[in-house]
Amino acid sequence: MRSSSPLVTDTSGALRGLARRIRALRERRGLKQEDFAARCGISASFASLLERGERSPSYETLVQVAEALGVPLADLFREEDEDAGAHRLVDFVRKNALSRPEVDRLLAVAEVLFTGRSEPPPPAAPPPECREPGCGKPVLARELCGAHYHRERRARAKAEP
Repeated sequence: MRSSSPLVTDTSGALRGLARRIRALRERRGLKQEDFAARCGISASFASLLERGERSPSYETLVQVAEALGVPLADLFREEDEDAGAHRLVDFVRKNALSRPEVDRLLAVAEVLFTGRSEPPPPAAPPPECREPGCGKPVLARELCGAHYHRERRARAKAEP
């Protein structure tokens, strides 16, 4: 006798959402369904079934789909309106392999454009550096980098009776 469990949920909505995201990501990258299927190592008919939410993909297929689309696996499950438009910015940063300082400059330009300021905010102050001469690494605690902090802490522990 089968019992109805409150933990069992209807997954058809989740499957349809996954299907919509796969299709949207494929189209955003300008891939034809046949090319997408070839990249995933699946048949074009199975790719079509996935995009319509008529087949539930295995974990391995999901990994192949994410690789074919050039996105982390988690992006396949992210709601589109969750970060409306943010995916385009992330794609831009990844595609152009922007460094952290370049992303900071991009954000400074956005700040000027969307806050109405006439000039970007001043750059953030550089992180404090280790007080040990010639080290220059960022500070962890007590004006020391991680290595020097732990070295000093071990020395103090040895000196204590």
